[in-house]
Amino acid sequence: MLTVAQAIAKTLKAYGTEKFFCLCGGDHDLWYALDDEGIEIINCRTENAAVYMADGYARMTGKPGFVYGQRGPGVANLAGALADPFWAKSPVISLTSSTALASRDRFEYQECEGLPLHVGLTKWNKTLSSPGRAAAMLRAAIRHALSPSPGPAHLEIPADMFEMESGEEIFREENIDTVNSFRFPPDHAKLTAVIEGLLTADKPLIVAGKGVVISGAWDELTKFAEALSIPVATSLGGKGAIDESNDLAMGVIGRNSRKIGNDSVRDCDAVLAIGTRLGGLATHRWTLPFDKKILFHIDADAQILGHNYRTRASVAADAKLTLAAANDIVAERKLARPRTAWAKGMTERLNTWRKHAAELHNAQKVEGIHPAEVVAAVRRAMGPNDVVGADTGAHGGWVGALFPVAAGKTMIRANGSLGWVFPGALGAALGAPGRRVVAITGDGGMLYHMSEFETALRCNIPAVVVVMNNACLASEYQTQKRHQRTVNSVLDFRDVDFAAVARAFGAFGARVTKSEDLDAVIKAALADGGPALVDVVVGKEAQSPSANRDKTRLV
Repeated sequence: MLTVAQAIAKTLKAYGTEKFFCLCGGDHDLWYALDDEGIEIINCRTENAAVYMADGYARMTGKPGFVYGQRGPGVANLAGALADPFWAKSPVISLTSSTALASRDRFEYQECEGLPLHVGLTKWNKTLSSPGRAAAMLRAAIRHALSPSPGPAHLEIPADMFEMESGEEIFREENIDTVNSFRFPPDHAKLTAVIEGLLTADKPLIVAGKGVVISGAWDELTKFAEALSIPVATSLGGKGAIDESNDLAMGVIGRNSRKIGNDSVRDCDAVLAIGTRLGGLATHRWTLPFDKKILFHIDADAQILGHNYRTRASVAADAKLTLAAANDIVAERKLARPRTAWAKGMTERLNTWRKHAAELHNAQKVEGIHPAEVVAAVRRAMGPNDVVGADTGAHGGWVGALFPVAAGKTMIRANGSLGWVFPGALGAALGAPGRRVVAITGDGGMLYHMSEFETALRCNIPAVVVVMNNACLASEYQTQKRHQRTVNSVLDFRDVDFAAVARAFGAFGARVTKSEDLDAVIKAALADGGPALVDVVVGKEAQSPSANRDKTRLV
């Protein structure tokens, strides 16, 4: 007869689970069961980092990222970290323990209500009420996490249930394995109306969001844009929806963006938004004039259609199926057309922008190495199939605007949690073996999870992290400068030699203080084959690409 712990482990194995992320506490029956099934346990140094690793893994594979938190403080730490996968629509599944049933409501050591902590950060949030329902409830968590609009789910298990008999049949539900297991096609008439509306516009624009990347629709999007000669801008999460070397790729819009991306929104007369919520970041707090455009909206989540802006037409459907159907309509009706004057003009402006971007480090003189030089050096060292990661804040702007990516899952980013990118990149590397992963962060972000170098070395995870080190929270510094008052006690740090710290862990570590050394050191870090850190001394006066400075910025 199977115990609850064994039922959970065997169910995970049935779904093809290979990794399980945690900070190990009690609940030893679970560890025995997972080990018996051959599931690799990635034991991290904090629950937060375990969530972020599971998140990075889930984003790259499209499979659930399973993470554990022990009853009490473990659950509290884990729940708080679920914000980033929740914002990213990432299928992270939180499996936590709770106080044993016999000890409930008696002031037991570390007693803590786990379900309320998960409210607002999960799509599904339940406790196991009967040992005989363990596998069924885990399957339910997987279904909800992998729904057409994916996201985190939580299953809580009372600690004394792990060793109880389950007696449940173990099986895998058919056709459920990744975020694209449940696809639904578009309404043909509505989609045809959208295409006809785009063709009547003089200056149409496609805005592609993360939903295009989650759906794996980059080939279909590119084919559609090329056929109808429509420029494509993306949200920051939508990087990878189109190859950014394409002459129709205007780049990222919104707050952390290319200026030309935002200009393309201002100058167009019609927008097809696909796989994007048109939220605050993508629209720069709703100041980009989408409300003044003819708007068509396509997304797998029907609840967001028309939520922030009035639409001419909307289609609730999977991005990949919708764009494939759109390409069929274009082919059947012979709607393809040569480059329009609007598209040619935007390409010319794009080429001008690229020249400005290449000279930004000269136009914006700063003490220390300019962050734009760092981004350019990382790009030169990486191949088109490699994966770049960006932390939140200024790094989203630097990487979003200045690091061109190929189509596909070629970028991961913190959706708001500073420090996410290093453990997120470790998870991404585990989910994409054979592809090089480089995380770009700052000293403020790196100080969150430096301890995970021990995890990376122990588990042999070959991710590289590049730290833009200015001993300052530079994004906050730039904001305070605009307010004409700086409070140094909340901005400035000691100058930490992160390379020396990495070497103390036993990893590759090198510090760069001269621009001419960047290429060689970054290449050496990538060639090392293990976890590596490059600590680059940059100037805090450098202003990252941001719509907050649209009137003055070059890029």
